Amino acid sequence: MTVLLRAALAIAVLSYLALMRGGADPAAEARKLAGGLPSASTVLPAALEAVPPETRERATRAVLARGLLAELSRRAGEPPAATETLTTDTLEAADRQPAWRGIAPR
Repeated sequence: MTVLLRAALAIAVLSYLALMRGGADPAAEARKLAGGLPSASTVLPAALEAVPPETRERATRAVLARGLLAELSRRAGEPPAATETLTTDTLEAADRQPAWRGIAPR
């Protein structure tokens, strides 16, 4: 798959450079080529209707499962809320003072 993407990228870059060398405006050429294409808003519903319902349902479930897993993994990395934190700290305030300032009397 990456070979195809690299080849398409190389062809696109070479085509763009050829247009630039010939003195043509690449944006005008792209508009001229895209003028005959239908818009995505007209093509997308027809393309979705062409997919069988079972495949659409399977794809929808896969996307939702990925989103759920991403959300769960994001939440797993978050620290717990302050109210849920149980402290196991046994240090006293005197233990937390830096040594160069001395130890506070107990």
